[in-house]
Amino acid sequence: MSIPRRLGRLAQGFVSSLQEDERFRERVRTSRERSEALRGAFEAAWKGASQEWRRAEERRAAEEAAAQRTSGWRSATTTFVPRKYPPNVLAAYDRLGLAPGASMEEADRKRRDLVKRFHPDRFSDPEKRVRAERVTAEINAAHDAIERFEEG
Repeated sequence: MSIPRRLGRLAQGFVSSLQEDERFRERVRTSRERSEALRGAFEAAWKGASQEWRRAEERRAAEEAAAQRTSGWRSATTTFVPRKYPPNVLAAYDRLGLAPGASMEEADRKRRDLVKRFHPDRFSDPEKRVRAERVTAEINAAHDAIERFEEG
């Protein structure tokens, strides 16, 4: 007789002797009951969470609709930009790739990085060099506009 067949018969005998054991049957029964109770609890939790998500989504949609009605022509999804910044300063922040209200240290750091990247001495081609000079001048002008605004 082959080894797998022997192992199969041995396992079959072990399982059949366990099935006759009342303690084993009781343990299997309680395990099934416990798993059914867990399944029921999980389903109830999932149902409650999905209802809560649905209500939150409905509330958010209602708030957006109310904001849409009160704001008139503006979209409720536009980003808020404080009115205290003049247009040239907002353009300067945009040119440096910063959000309005970024600190002066961030503006200095960003200016240094951009000037390193677009410095005219890095380009040997005359057309690229002219473009780099223009971009560097724009970067410096943007930084100066932010600096003047922050000081004044």
